[in-house]
Amino acid sequence: MAITRYYRFVVTAFFALLSCCPIYADKLNLTATQVNPRSRVDAIAYMGNGVVIAGTRDSRPGYIHKSKDYGATWRQVGNVTGADYITCLSSGKGGLGYLLTGRNVHVWRTTDYGETWHDMGQVCKASNQRYANAYGMLVTARGSLLVADADSNGGHIHRSTDKGKTWRDLGRISTHALYRLNVVGDGVIANGWAGHIYKSTDDGATWTDQGKLIGSDLYAIEYLGGSTAVIGTKSGNVFVSKDNGKTWKDQGVVGESADDFAWLGESNVLYSTYTGNRHLYLSEDSGASWTDIGVVGTGHANDWLDHVIYIHDGDVRVVVGGTNKGYIVFSKLPTK
Repeated sequence: MAITRYYRFVVTAFFALLSCCPIYADKLNLTATQVNPRSRVDAIAYMGNGVVIAGTRDSRPGYIHKSKDYGATWRQVGNVTGADYITCLSSGKGGLGYLLTGRNVHVWRTTDYGETWHDMGQVCKASNQRYANAYGMLVTARGSLLVADADSNGGHIHRSTDKGKTWRDLGRISTHALYRLNVVGDGVIANGWAGHIYKSTDDGATWTDQGKLIGSDLYAIEYLGGSTAVIGTKSGNVFVSKDNGKTWKDQGVVGESADDFAWLGESNVLYSTYTGNRHLYLSEDSGASWTDIGVVGTGHANDWLDHVIYIHDGDVRVVVGGTNKGYIVFSKLPTK
């Protein structure tokens, strides 16, 4: 397929230059590449061997973009899913990866680092009239594939142990739609619109309700290593768990509605918001306190960091994120 010409420029975001230990008080230069104008880049995954893939949502949905240099430069693979939009990307091993679509809840699989894709079929018939029908997908440590749907009548979790060929519906896990899945030190946790945390310690086969955190939707979620995890809410509250999601402490409101977290190693966490001023925030103490570090800085009004990941592969340390206006932002971080 034809290679898209990208428009690249360097923007300076006024936040600390992130390093392993310590974080230096300097400015971070982010390279912003507009890979798909008028689209949301809300799904990014690291595939290994320097390969990063990104997927798009409305209004130009279904496109896969690929980088072979840890996110520094990009080319368009093409439209994979037609008019259906990509809500999640997950990676396995040896070039294996999956994408999840939000409208028809199909899982597609790649075995060649995102160059070609095969439609594995529909996981379920979840229906949500307000939001996407599914957002969450995860490859477990054992290689099982989990999908959390956002059905308005209560979210189900679906499990495949044969790389997406067949699925088992584990039933309604929540009274409301489910949102994301994330690993923790001893299992997997899920969140969503009920304000509850759900947890599995047996590779996603069974789930227990860990209780209600708050009367607000739970969105951003990240594991910080050890036994620590963080969750952000629509109300802007940030919660921290020190026991792999069993109990949580409310750290208070941090900016506006939560969109995403990225653990940056050690005790450093990046946090993005999608309402109000759409600012980014940085914690240097595993989510206990936060510093406002400004907007993502693509030059487009009301743009925000829709999804962001941290890659630490050997001597390489980078941050790669997608924005609501079709940009991918990249920063190579210093090593020790």
